[in-house]
Amino acid sequence: MKINLVIWLLFITVNVNCQIDQTMLIIGRNTGTHVFHDGESTRIFGFTSTLSEATKIPGPTIICNSGDSVRLNFLNLSQGAPHTIHLHGMDVDQQNDGVPEYSFEVMHDEMRPYFFKAPHPGTYLYHCHVGSAVHLQAGMYGLVIVRPINGSVTQNWDNGETYAREFSLLASEVDTTWHNDTILDHEHGPGMMLMVPKIFKPQYFLINGMSGSQLSAPSGHFYALENEKIYLRLANIGYYGARFIFPAELNARTVASDGRPLPAELISDTVEVLPGERFETFVQLGSTELTTFFVEYFNLNTGITEETQDLVFNLSSAGLQEMDDQSSLFPNPSDGVVFLGVDPVDFELNSQEGKLISKGTSSYVDIRNYPSGGYIIRVGEKTFRIIKN
Repeated sequence: MKINLVIWLLFITVNVNCQIDQTMLIIGRNTGTHVFHDGESTRIFGFTSTLSEATKIPGPTIICNSGDSVRLNFLNLSQGAPHTIHLHGMDVDQQNDGVPEYSFEVMHDEMRPYFFKAPHPGTYLYHCHVGSAVHLQAGMYGLVIVRPINGSVTQNWDNGETYAREFSLLASEVDTTWHNDTILDHEHGPGMMLMVPKIFKPQYFLINGMSGSQLSAPSGHFYALENEKIYLRLANIGYYGARFIFPAELNARTVASDGRPLPAELISDTVEVLPGERFETFVQLGSTELTTFFVEYFNLNTGITEETQDLVFNLSSAGLQEMDDQSSLFPNPSDGVVFLGVDPVDFELNSQEGKLISKGTSSYVDIRNYPSGGYIIRVGEKTFRIIKN
């Protein structure tokens, strides 16, 4: 692989006098396939964090602590169009904003860094801003989670409210006609016009890249314990509105919007999330083994709800009482690679019966060749339950 020498020198020399608390690799790709709940598939663009990882939507979650100085090393292996990383909702300078007209584009086989100071703890987004209407729909997006200064996974911000467990729910849609090669393999360069389809009519409505039976099956449930307080990160990167509807007994309370605490918490069973918005909502689970909640996707032009997805809180996960916070692993459930963190760590992967399957030191574990079902993974001193779709 050839990396432009000038860009590489810039990459290793810029900001050499600045302390960097975290460095992450993000890879842009134009080759990938997404399989839906009905077995149909479509071509996608996307982001990965390793060379061996298959392209998926959404991309890997970027996790950092409030106040961290972060460097995103962005490598474009697209074999085609340039890409960028736009940190949606985060206050960054113009050079690092990812809008190509005011920042820079990253061409194929180039690597360039983005620098940012992690803001207030909260939920943010990132996506490609080159031909953004098409590239975002193609799958080039993901979440950014900024944790408190101490890295707590049980507190929403510094000296904030504590909780037992958190889940991220990222809404999006797919119109497969936008994923044809004639649209995705567009010409690029000065004076080139991007062809954007005039009609957007999605056939698939996603949460964390899953839909339909992928969400309603046990492998798609959100596992927790009886009476736990849950922190939900609700985000929408699609072109429709997403309306999250919770049963009254969950006592939903929304406490933050777009990375900032609300002046007063919103007590409502319904949280409407428009494109690009993020909300953070507490729910209080009871003793019901399975609790269903819903996401309605509504057309912004007509206001008509065109699809509803059923999601489930499941209290029946065997052995979950001994598990640590699941949200630090991503994606989970997965049918490919589960990321363990930014840096390589020692891990042991076991069956649910406790039989050792594999061990090693890595920032991810590859489960593609293992049967579907639940697994127990020990990462350092912590224990997690992961699910293979």
